[in-house]
Amino acid sequence: MSRPATIPAIAATGRRPYGSATTSRFQTERLMISFFRRALSSWIILGILALVLVAFIITGVESPGSIGGTSNGATVAKIDGGKVSTNDLLRRVQNQFDALRRERPELDHKSFLAAGGFEGVTNGLIDARAIDAWGKEQGFAIGKRLIDAQIAGMDAFRGITGAFDETVMRNRLAQARISERELRADIAGELMRNQILTPAVALAPTPAKLARPYATLLLEERIGQVGIIPLAAFIDPRQPTEAEIAAAYKANIAAFTRPEARVLRYALFGAEQVAAAAAPTEAEIATYYRENADSYAAREMRGLTQVVTPNETLARSIAAAARGGQTLAAAAAKAGLEASTLTGQSKAAYGGSAGAAVADQAFAAAAGSVAGPAKGSFGWYVVKVDAVTATPGRPLAEAKPEIAALLTRQKAQEALSELAGKVEDAIADGASFAEVAANNKLTVVETPALLAGGQPIDRPDWKAPPELGALLKSGFAGSPDDRPTVETVVADQQYALLGVAKVIPPTPLPLAQVRPMVIRDIVTKRAAERAKAIGDKMVAAIDRGVPLAKAIADSGVALPPARPARARQIDIARAQQSGAQIPEPVRALFALQKGKAKLVPSAQGEALFVTVLDQVVPGDLAKAPGLVGATQEELARASKAELGDQFIRAVSLDVDVKRYPEAIAAAKRQFGSTGQ
Repeated sequence: MSRPATIPAIAATGRRPYGSATTSRFQTERLMISFFRRALSSWIILGILALVLVAFIITGVESPGSIGGTSNGATVAKIDGGKVSTNDLLRRVQNQFDALRRERPELDHKSFLAAGGFEGVTNGLIDARAIDAWGKEQGFAIGKRLIDAQIAGMDAFRGITGAFDETVMRNRLAQARISERELRADIAGELMRNQILTPAVALAPTPAKLARPYATLLLEERIGQVGIIPLAAFIDPRQPTEAEIAAAYKANIAAFTRPEARVLRYALFGAEQVAAAAAPTEAEIATYYRENADSYAAREMRGLTQVVTPNETLARSIAAAARGGQTLAAAAAKAGLEASTLTGQSKAAYGGSAGAAVADQAFAAAAGSVAGPAKGSFGWYVVKVDAVTATPGRPLAEAKPEIAALLTRQKAQEALSELAGKVEDAIADGASFAEVAANNKLTVVETPALLAGGQPIDRPDWKAPPELGALLKSGFAGSPDDRPTVETVVADQQYALLGVAKVIPPTPLPLAQVRPMVIRDIVTKRAAERAKAIGDKMVAAIDRGVPLAKAIADSGVALPPARPARARQIDIARAQQSGAQIPEPVRALFALQKGKAKLVPSAQGEALFVTVLDQVVPGDLAKAPGLVGATQEELARASKAELGDQFIRAVSLDVDVKRYPEAIAAAKRQFGSTGQ
């Protein structure tokens, strides 16, 4: 059964505004900011924001402790005697900005501030400290072993073999300029907040009476018609004048501006750099063979059928019947028992489950014979040997190539990990890209000027090398002034020293180069304006009571006939969850009153649609008996964030929280000035 629609999906009938590609970009930015604001208002996200030191390490960003360069460490808030300083706040704000910019390289300080990022981090930090203070007052405590376990489980502290590596941890902390004490304090605070907030926001039950109206809306069916107004029917054959072309180019210069481009430089290092160190010695191969002798010794695997009985007498009768010609399964069935079949059993493994005495008899018997009865782990066993597979032992000479290959991989990973650590240490000590590359004999590659997707801006014949895809995101997140970074190209096999050589700002393309596109946009805009005028006229007529078919006939343009449309909100929600595109005219059915019409654009902008709602069929919950319960769960989940917000407000009232607005405003100005 498909998962029922979520409650927020009931109102998800919005459409993309009508307009050009420029409008689409503006809409994307608005959606990003809108999502960011919603995220920052969630107590769950605020809790994550507070865990700044761990985030530094996970995202790999450098410590912004020197942001602005002149911070005086003023107090921005006091919580139950403790202080939050400007330094601490700015460091956490910068970290959150860096983390978001890794996901959205186009994000700048101005957009971050406009989206409420600074206030979100500030509130999150103060709320987190308030919960910490309240938790200590209530007797909550986090043990050292629990913190140790969290540190050991962090992916950022794993070495190249995948296990926790203390050297990697030290290097990461040193690079981020974070002390181990600070890291442990932040982890302890996050663990305490989880202990407090998790039970505080446990799902509260939602009454079925409250859920029924929402569930009914999901099953409501809307039936209507759709009239199609293709823009192709309104193309004006007149060519734009030179003045029109110049004006359109100037008015839409953003649409004809090439995005920021970058020249990246990198140096790969991998197996070839550590080949000499990876070759195992004869002694190492011999040691590995000796320490893993069981893997190369002769062994025997057996397929067995067994019956376990409660007493020896019954076991003897089943064994006698099996030796007399009956199958063991048939003999067991007559006694009311069931035989079980085991494949690929070693003596040690079988003895571990059935018992040593049973295994001794089963592995002493010939193939096809019956062993037992023997007293075992769960009763008396009768065992038939179905098959015997013997594998001879492998001498060192035969196993040597396999061992050598295994040790080569292991030593290569260890050597590559050491080399990566050496490179990162050199970067942390202030070495330049050129110095690190030269000292480690790495070959430097410099790309042509590239867009964020890897396309060259002036080298159409250039083909991107395979490793470039792993470097673009980080390459477009930094700047030429940043220190180089070490990026993973192929996990455990290849890395790259990466730097930004040059940033080419967004550049308007010459009119001569984009002239065909400008003309196309002018022609399309003319057609769109004529089509919209016809569409508005049709909508007005339908709203006065004119049938859609007559409105089409009266339009004065040869338009296709109307088509039927019908949908339920739950079907739209399910389609959205599966990633399917919902036609805009179908969405419009749920934004209309009966007998009314709405003009909506197609997703690609090649047509307009006039959607008319003719009938609303109420939902019948009898046809979806489980929907009310599912809706109750959704409503309960929706209340979780609200419960968290209320709890945090109550905690802030219970402990002594004092904010200093002037200091907070000064910190915000200081952060904003660093992005200019």
